[in-house]
Amino acid sequence: MRLSEGARLIRFTNEEFTQLITYMSGQYGIDLSKKKILAECRMNGELEKRGNISMGEYMRQMEMDMTKQLESILLNRLTTNYTYFMREPKHFDFLREKILPNIKPEWGRISFQIWCAGCSSGEECYTLAMLLQDYKDQGGWLPSFSIVGTDISEQALAVAQKGRYPVRELENIPALWQKKYLSIDEAGTSFDIGHAIREKVRFQRMNLLKPSVGLGQYDLVLCRNVMIYFNEESRKKLIEKLYRALKPGGYLFVGHTELLPRNHELFEYVCPAVYRK
Repeated sequence: MRLSEGARLIRFTNEEFTQLITYMSGQYGIDLSKKKILAECRMNGELEKRGNISMGEYMRQMEMDMTKQLESILLNRLTTNYTYFMREPKHFDFLREKILPNIKPEWGRISFQIWCAGCSSGEECYTLAMLLQDYKDQGGWLPSFSIVGTDISEQALAVAQKGRYPVRELENIPALWQKKYLSIDEAGTSFDIGHAIREKVRFQRMNLLKPSVGLGQYDLVLCRNVMIYFNEESRKKLIEKLYRALKPGGYLFVGHTELLPRNHELFEYVCPAVYRK
């Protein structure tokens, strides 16, 4: 993040940074230990807005804030929400070519359920919904499907729930999907996800390291490019949680830089970044 012209970077003392590391790691599993300058840059505008206060003072005010607004701001500033439609397309190819054709009507399956853990601003969820609907439109058999996307960032979830994105994000979306499932605004600057796709997806706020009320069992779980921000202990806890959230035989997709050991004690290795319970 670049500072505005003339802005002064408010530096963290070692004590303040240690306090921030401890808080983010303990509450959310996020490891900031090697990201001091990044954290300073991302928090600078907020500290300036509040009268050039120190990070220590911000943390003190946050502890006293019963509305949790300051905590929400901290998370929105310090978490990375970079994503886009059709990111890491090999996962979507695997879903369409290997998983979906093996779902047979005679199994009596009444639903196909997906959880996107760390869904950010929703592009991953909507990509999945368009893929599944297109598979059905093309004659593939699939029961009723639903997708739940969870994230810790209220700011990212607000974008996801709105379902409106800048037109530049059309770049990776197949032309047929654009025609069937999206609508571009009159100004040509943004597009909306169509109702038929949006009704298949719901979003909710979730801290992946905390007990989750109402978390069901899923046929497919995606947790991609999330664990790279976690410390080792938190990654282990998260992997166990993802395992419990999968139905027997269900699949887990992780980011291509987050590979589990091939002899993992819980998951069977299928192919790079794809595992099975």
